[in-house]
Amino acid sequence: MLEARFTPRTVFMEIASGDATLAVRAASYVERVYSIQVGQSHQGVRAPCNLRPVLCDGIRIPVPEATIDIAWSGDFVDRLHADDAPIHMESVYRGLVAGGEYLLTTQQPVAEVRKRLFAAGFSVVRVALLSLLLKPVRITAIK
Repeated sequence: MLEARFTPRTVFMEIASGDATLAVRAASYVERVYSIQVGQSHQGVRAPCNLRPVLCDGIRIPVPEATIDIAWSGDFVDRLHADDAPIHMESVYRGLVAGGEYLLTTQQPVAEVRKRLFAAGFSVVRVALLSLLLKPVRITAIK
């Protein structure tokens, strides 16, 4: 799903990257990777030179404005407090370039997540139809 979107000029951000396996792999396909680490650092991970680890709370994400082409967060939004989710989505939106994509999966009600993404400023929110029958649901939000 992600690899098909990568080009040598892509800037990718993985939020709550855990052991950084995806971030390290993505670094071999893209120009730069921001690996957002929530509450832990990637100690012991041999990071390529184009991978930038960023330690933060995952709510306010300190990356340069309008630099990210693709952001991925897996089920991270499911772990956020309801009051923090809108701030997180606004922070991701701020980091994306025009036309940039935020891909995420969630177990939350689709209508609520769509509402939050539109409120954060996203112009298009797509839900993978097949995933409506399964959990988690895959969502793509476009700036």
